Amino acid sequence: MLNVRRFYDCSTAHLPEQTGRAIDNGVFAKLPTMQSDYGWLFSVSETLADLPESVDCGAFKAVMAVVMDAGCDYVLFDRDVPPVPYLTVFDW
Repeated sequence: MLNVRRFYDCSTAHLPEQTGRAIDNGVFAKLPTMQSDYGWLFSVSETLADLPESVDCGAFKAVMAVVMDAGCDYVLFDRDVPPVPYLTVFDW
């Protein structure tokens, strides 16, 4: 089916608080496709090199690498999703 897309469900705990605030305030280098009180939905580039050069958050890039490797089109950062052991967790 052409209209079906895959997304990766990711805890917001895998991003530093500073990055979360930047996304909420609309000043992060890559703007989310959608956002709510619970998190953000981002489209996924084909490669890390396709991300804006000004994305300077290593944790964001690490999540994107996992998501790209999984073949997903989107990543949903959701505050209610439990963290996974293979990504860094930030306590905020």
